[in-house]
Amino acid sequence: MEIRDLKSEEWYFYTQKIRLGDIGAVIEPGLVSRLAERMILPTTPYLHHFLIGDYIPDDNDFVILESIPSHGVAVGRLSWHLSKTVAVFRPNAEMAESLNIFMTPEQMGRKAALQATKFGRSKYDFRVCLDIGWRAFAGCLRNWAQGRGFCVHYTAFPPSRDKRVICTEVVDEGYRDIFPIFDRNYAVLPSNLMSQYHDGYLDIVCTWHKTT
Repeated sequence: MEIRDLKSEEWYFYTQKIRLGDIGAVIEPGLVSRLAERMILPTTPYLHHFLIGDYIPDDNDFVILESIPSHGVAVGRLSWHLSKTVAVFRPNAEMAESLNIFMTPEQMGRKAALQATKFGRSKYDFRVCLDIGWRAFAGCLRNWAQGRGFCVHYTAFPPSRDKRVICTEVVDEGYRDIFPIFDRNYAVLPSNLMSQYHDGYLDIVCTWHKTT
């Protein structure tokens, strides 16, 4: 479905489904994205992630909070990713109940969006990106030498935290102590989130595809 503009029926179809606190995941072009998809398991094409904030009624748009290399944590708009392939995730209500989390996904999302603003002036964590890249390459070489294929599971990456944050860490910090968007025993990689989705922790709310 091609979205013509923010006032189109097609875009209203999406904005009526999306809620405060949902998690956006974007397929980004480039070599890094292709390598990450091929090297780290479980595979996922989605590299960049962000947290969706308040709805903007006048523009039929949403505020988003994301960490990008050029600015660190920055405020943007969901429509800025309109021309890309995007999936929107949300905590699974039944899983929350099984974990004795007595909040609706909407309540969790509102709390997560507010909590994430604590990192509003954080810079981008290039150090952790380099560490992930090195561990991925070394792990793939080791597994390849042992006949296990040129890939490595996300559980090979230990958790790491400092004052700087990458995009997935913004999402994770928002949901910290609220809901396990990521398995926090390991680094909060895109593959980590995808594993949580496969295990039923997350639902896909909607997706749209890159326009040509």
